[in-house]
Amino acid sequence: MSFDSILQQLRNDRPALSSLLILLGIVLIGMVIGNILGAIALVMTSGINELMGTNPTEMVIKSKNGWWGLIMAQGLAEFVTFILAGVFFWKVVEKKKLIVLNFNHTPQAFVFITMVATMLAAMPLMGYIQEINAQMKLPESLHAVEDFMRKTEDQLAEMTEMLTDFKSFGHMLVGFVVIAIFAGVGEELVFRGLLQRKLYLGLKNPHLAIWLTAIIFSAIHFQFYGFLPRMLLGALFGYLFYWSGNLWLPIAAHIFNNGFAVVMYYLYHEGHISKEVVDMNEVPLSAVLISIVLVFGLLWYLVQQTKRPQGKISE
Repeated sequence: MSFDSILQQLRNDRPALSSLLILLGIVLIGMVIGNILGAIALVMTSGINELMGTNPTEMVIKSKNGWWGLIMAQGLAEFVTFILAGVFFWKVVEKKKLIVLNFNHTPQAFVFITMVATMLAAMPLMGYIQEINAQMKLPESLHAVEDFMRKTEDQLAEMTEMLTDFKSFGHMLVGFVVIAIFAGVGEELVFRGLLQRKLYLGLKNPHLAIWLTAIIFSAIHFQFYGFLPRMLLGALFGYLFYWSGNLWLPIAAHIFNNGFAVVMYYLYHEGHISKEVVDMNEVPLSAVLISIVLVFGLLWYLVQQTKRPQGKISE
């Protein structure tokens, strides 16, 4: 996709600033409603009487149906915050059809195959960046900030560990729907389909829009020691949308990324692979260098393929 052709298709959009403020408001409202519904589902499903305690996470873990309660809460929060809020904004505020989120028709199958190969090739590099990010140290004067970041990270890690503690193949399938499909569709709809689109319209600079969206995408997860790899992942999703002009490509990439992790956690709990393989710890430098070469080569090939004219989506 060319810069001018995308801007031309944005000519009937609402102004960028007002759209961003309205989108923010709708997502925040969705987040509140989604988390309230999720908390209700968690309490009703897990069998605990309340979430107020010294350690709510521990209460959920020890409850009879804690996993089901937690996965339902996560699914409701994800669905309402992103999918429902995003569709509401586009259909009610923008008054447009969902298909107009795309600038081009769906790419051919080999583009998706190249994307999957790129995601796989990037894993050693992402693992290496994750290691660097995890070793981040703040100055002594910011000790209180670092302590807060560490505690938040530990709590989220504990919650993630529980969510991915699949006891059966059925658990894994439900986890795949919530963690991969809901997150992939909802987050890409809001961040790439709407936020990046509006920043693109306002800033008139695709790269600035992509990277700002990636930073916000990473920051909103509140996982400070995974900020860099998630930001780079968000930027990759952003460029996939920019190059292809179709939102289904970054959605598929997001689903593949999260879904691959879900399957790996399942294999780990089944005893087929080690925790080190799941976490991609201690990646050899040689593997990182090979990863970089493969990623850049595959991305170059992907750009060439997405340059092929496929027609435009009409309103």
